[in-house]
Amino acid sequence: MKPSSRAINYSPAKSIEMFMYMLMCMLISLALSSGTVAQTITTEVTESDPISDYLDAIETAEAERSAYSAELSDLYFGLGQSHFSKREYERARQAYQRGMQIERVNYGLNSLSQTPYLLSIAEAESFLGNWDESQNALENLYEINSHAYGENDPRMLPVLDELLDWYMDTYNDRSQNGGYQNLVISERLSNRMTSILKKSVPLDDPDVAQRYRKISHLHYFIANHIKQHGEPSESGLTINSGSSTAKSPNSTSQQHYRRGKAALQKVVESLEEQDNISDSQKAQAIAELGDWYLVFGQRMSASKAYKLAYESLQANAESQQLTETLFGQPSIIEFTAVETGKKLPKADLQVSLEVSKAGVPGKMEILNPPENISKNEVRAILKDIRSKRFRPRLVDGETTESSIVFSYSSKQAQES
Repeated sequence: MKPSSRAINYSPAKSIEMFMYMLMCMLISLALSSGTVAQTITTEVTESDPISDYLDAIETAEAERSAYSAELSDLYFGLGQSHFSKREYERARQAYQRGMQIERVNYGLNSLSQTPYLLSIAEAESFLGNWDESQNALENLYEINSHAYGENDPRMLPVLDELLDWYMDTYNDRSQNGGYQNLVISERLSNRMTSILKKSVPLDDPDVAQRYRKISHLHYFIANHIKQHGEPSESGLTINSGSSTAKSPNSTSQQHYRRGKAALQKVVESLEEQDNISDSQKAQAIAELGDWYLVFGQRMSASKAYKLAYESLQANAESQQLTETLFGQPSIIEFTAVETGKKLPKADLQVSLEVSKAGVPGKMEILNPPENISKNEVRAILKDIRSKRFRPRLVDGETTESSIVFSYSSKQAQES
């Protein structure tokens, strides 16, 4: 009988080889079931060092093309980002600078494509504590864009937005005088933004309201800084640069009160001009104007603004929920949290308190305080809460006293 063509001829060597193969398969199967080998194999296949990958890609691009080939700038930017994510700020800065240099060689000294590199250089320099170098990079960014568009062109607004955000976000990372310098620069930027908005942008532009809101919050931040720390004359800087006459902290605060109020009034006017804005959004803007009056001690004006916002919501049944959200119980007024873009610390304490018609907290008590809290810590917490202002509860459009339980982070007292 002729053997089948599919038959396998075994030899001793083949048998041993097959046995070893089957044994290996069994071991792999057992390991896979426990996940050990699977994890190892996956790690070896998927994990790689992005820094090494970028360096290899850069070396290849330089060998195949030139040291200034256009695609190298993106590779150096990616390399910088990888170093930055590992907190290797010096190496990140060097990579960003090399990428920017390549952009300049290929597209010119004033090329707008340098913008992300300059922002990243400023960020890296700030983490290295080189604040003057950060400022130089950002001034360069502004000059490049103003050279391309002109200082008063509306296309400068996104640039001013980004610069304002940067200086405000880094305020808390600086010393007292350094933070003040950030505020001086921020006000100059906001003045330029205000000038462009007034001259070149109609009120019904959808971005106008948010930009005026940002300007108002900046002026609250400045007034609050001067209230807490004063205005350092030895710095050689002054926020109120329009007059050489010395001003008291109170007059300075009033100046920023007026500027911030004017900006918030523009927010309300802008929303009124827009067709696609709901009554709820308009009411929120009016309520925020009321908050502004209240934190600067203008109680009568605050009550009128709150009542106007309250009444504007009564005509719309769908806005009843927002009425409850805005005025159903006292809520803390935090302009600074909006401006810096930073989240407040997670609350770890509950404090019962009463809020007056003027938004002033009183009769405070920490509920179920932790056993390890000291008397000094309690005093600091209550002092910090006492310094805050709350939007009061409204009943039938009128401000009223009420009691709440306030969620508070003890970290806030440590930072204040």
